[in-house]
Amino acid sequence: MVADISDTILGSLKRINLISGKGGTGRTTLAASIARASAKEGKKTLLVEIEDDSGWDSALARNFGLKHFQIEPEMLDTHLYGLCLSAETGQEKFLTSFLKVNALSQMIMGNQGVKWFLEGAPAFREMGYFYHLLLQMRGDYDRIIMDLPATGHFIGLARLPKLLLKMIPFGPIADRMKEGQRYLYDEETTSVFIATLPQTLPVSEAIELKMELSKESLPLGGFILNRAPFNPFTEAEEQILFSLSQKSKTQNLMVEIERIRRFREARNRLHEEMKTATGCRLFVAPEVFQPEAEAEFGYRIRVQA
Repeated sequence: MVADISDTILGSLKRINLISGKGGTGRTTLAASIARASAKEGKKTLLVEIEDDSGWDSALARNFGLKHFQIEPEMLDTHLYGLCLSAETGQEKFLTSFLKVNALSQMIMGNQGVKWFLEGAPAFREMGYFYHLLLQMRGDYDRIIMDLPATGHFIGLARLPKLLLKMIPFGPIADRMKEGQRYLYDEETTSVFIATLPQTLPVSEAIELKMELSKESLPLGGFILNRAPFNPFTEAEEQILFSLSQKSKTQNLMVEIERIRRFREARNRLHEEMKTATGCRLFVAPEVFQPEAEAEFGYRIRVQA
């Protein structure tokens, strides 16, 4: 266990931590690594994903030797639990919460005609995910780490409370939406971290996502610049090495120097972007061969000055 976590991402975690980012940025591996490190700190940690209708095995669950997480929390390791959010489970639990009769809600959800009607209702699927997540937020977990999908699910979830409260300002639905807002929009409770790579397009996409999230008033914890190359050089030394590589035409050296230059450019762009977001920090995760197999990788995601 690392004694001082103040300069790692663990020192910036809130109770609810949403790991976002485009596909291919290593978002899922980062979420799993952060959750493992959180549990090693003795924090009761829940690692969450949203169900995938593709039929493929869960990339997040594979980090723990499983094909899928269950729809109820299951222990993965000491202090660490896994869960898959299910729209249907959330819908059924929501109906039970105000019908007060579990058999009646199961009968409603078991009727295919009713299910088709409800699935066609605005935001009903998102409401199922949201309520299933809300039940976990009510629990006794010290930290919740959520691996958000690369699809529009997250933006839909973020917009859901405001959308439904406009249509249904009173009653049981409104009460639960307001409760969810108190969790998700509270900067003391929640942070969103955006994973990206030291390349032009992923950084641009991360900045665009940050702008989308700011519109929904979600508290941004920071960017995670993943797969950062090892760099023992100062910027001046980089320039010298770049000149030497150009003269010598040494391909391997040219490639490495170019990767380092791209990382520095990405870091500088993100630093500039953070000036417009209070409380936002930049974290850097090093490039390693198999981060999912490295037990201490979560501790290596560090604040970048």
